[in-house]
Amino acid sequence: MQGRSQHHSDIPLNLKGSALLVGRIYCGHCGNRLTLTTSGRKTVHKDGSVTHELRPRYACHYKPRHPGECDGQSGYGVKKLDGIVDQIVREQLQRIKTSPNTDLVLEQHQKTIDLAEVRLKMAKTQLSEKRREIADYQAETIRVIRGESKLSQELLNMLLEKASEEEKELALAVEEAQRTLDEIIEDDANRETVEFDRLLSWADFYDTCSFETKKMFISQFIKSVRVSRDYNIEIEFNVSFDEFKSLKASGNMSA
Repeated sequence: MQGRSQHHSDIPLNLKGSALLVGRIYCGHCGNRLTLTTSGRKTVHKDGSVTHELRPRYACHYKPRHPGECDGQSGYGVKKLDGIVDQIVREQLQRIKTSPNTDLVLEQHQKTIDLAEVRLKMAKTQLSEKRREIADYQAETIRVIRGESKLSQELLNMLLEKASEEEKELALAVEEAQRTLDEIIEDDANRETVEFDRLLSWADFYDTCSFETKKMFISQFIKSVRVSRDYNIEIEFNVSFDEFKSLKASGNMSA
């Protein structure tokens, strides 16, 4: 077994440098991070010379350690997996490049505003419900004073005090949601424009840049890659544009 593979910490540095997704690739079945390993094959030629072939793989070490708990593959070829992700990135960058700048930024900005408005509406609804609850307790207090309620004054006071504290917290949540919405309306369009321009600049030269430069791009823009059986891939990006947010691909794509 020792002759066939190496622990990931023992892999030569030049081999680590040839893998695009180290540190960002996860098993789509058990969720554990995949590590870079190698398997080797030795070939003895007729002239007596010997050649060694190293085959790098992203391996799920959780699967052999916990039989039955992970139904994914034990490993995935580095060349094939990196190639699929590289193709997805190139296609998405090209889509960004050919999209109308203004329209895409405005659309993304509006979606961000819509989400903030929904959160503000939910916070206001919760606050209104809590205030109605407090009004009900106050009305019940009058019934207690008149001797018309089955609740004790002590219990009612405790419920009212608790509801009042919750009302204060909800009021602060509404203020925060409103402040966030105002900030998004004022500033977020500029942020989206800057982010779009960064992606656009990468789209201009990604196809021709060096492998090391592509790794730098991956480290900045990709949060994680999850791979399942048959090289089914889901990518989570560190950018807000929908084109990059939720992507899936399968191993039948040409790399």
